[in-house]
Amino acid sequence: MAFLFPGQGAKGLIAAVQFAESAPRGKEMLDRAAAAADIAPGELLAKGGRALERTEIQQPVLTAIALFVHSELLAAGIKPDIVAGHSLGELPAWAATGAITPEDAIATAALRGRLMAREAKRNPGTMIAFSEPSTGLSPVFWRGTLKRAATRPGIHMAALNAHGEVVLSGDEEAIRAMVRTLSEALGVDLWRHARRLPVAGPWHSESMKDAVPELEAALTRARRGAMQVPMVLNATGKLVDEEGLVPRLLAGQLVHTIHWTDVMATLEERRVTDFVTIAPGAVLRSLVRTNLGAEVRIHATENAADIRRTVDALRRRLS
Repeated sequence: MAFLFPGQGAKGLIAAVQFAESAPRGKEMLDRAAAAADIAPGELLAKGGRALERTEIQQPVLTAIALFVHSELLAAGIKPDIVAGHSLGELPAWAATGAITPEDAIATAALRGRLMAREAKRNPGTMIAFSEPSTGLSPVFWRGTLKRAATRPGIHMAALNAHGEVVLSGDEEAIRAMVRTLSEALGVDLWRHARRLPVAGPWHSESMKDAVPELEAALTRARRGAMQVPMVLNATGKLVDEEGLVPRLLAGQLVHTIHWTDVMATLEERRVTDFVTIAPGAVLRSLVRTNLGAEVRIHATENAADIRRTVDALRRRLS
């Protein structure tokens, strides 16, 4: 059984905040996240949740919700055999291994959000996901083409999410120029196969490099204990084999590619049969199905009813 923790831009965050607020433990963790983000808890949902669009607020809030849901599952006797997180999700995933406390994870997520927001102001940019066009191009050729294109100045390969999806990050004009060139060369309008991600900056690119040392220092200070659960890393797509390197790898993730296809392949190799998406998980559920097929068992935890169904289903599986 794998627990998967979501990254920034997860869908349904307002409903997730409302769910967490309805439980004492969830409210406690949201209050902690709000304090770390220097905002009153009551302002999180004000004006339609506009504050949640801000990177420095969304990151600690999403981390708090994920760790609240994780604690609910543990209280019900459901424990993961392995964990992974997508981008920001690596912080709560690391906390779920027992390496750091939930409180330190939330505080570090707030710092991560502030650092990234700061660098986005200094180095504006965007992130755009490209899906493989149905033109007869092989996935290998498609990904290879975009990988080569991402070596241009101002463009970075942010994530390899699935065999047919690549995310580019960086200067918007540079990405547009690259897309025009590729579209002409391939005879395909690539913008028809693109979507802009709901983020405020060019994450996972060199634009974030000045945030890395500060985040690594905070992650190093937050270490509290040994990992009790195996974790698969975005940086390598492999299991952690040296715990002392985790702070460096999680901080370096700000400027490096997310190798989610490799994460999925490792979980498949480990014979994971049940995937529990923690908190808002629509994006992760889609990526699991895209990478591993429609037959895999995926369990949601978006609200109290979801958690009850997931707990009941997993208890039957474990009995």
